[in-house]
Amino acid sequence: MTVRVGTIPLDVLGRVANSNPPDMHVRVEHDPDDTGGYFVYQWPSGSDPEGPCTFDDWVETAEDLQRYFAQSGWHVIWRDN
Repeated sequence: MTVRVGTIPLDVLGRVANSNPPDMHVRVEHDPDDTGGYFVYQWPSGSDPEGPCTFDDWVETAEDLQRYFAQSGWHVIWRDN
């Protein structure tokens, strides 16, 4: 079963349909043992989304994560698990 923060699934790969550059990939991971927050990993189109990320952001709380996605305006198409 996929764990979610609101509508955002954790540890699931997604494609950002409206990103710039186009077709960025994104995955969110919770880090309860170290930082207590959430990492938002991102990869550009054409790179391996299963490999090391190109860019990441960190937010402290579940509320911050939901706000991050709302402010991004991203339309994410999440992979089915």
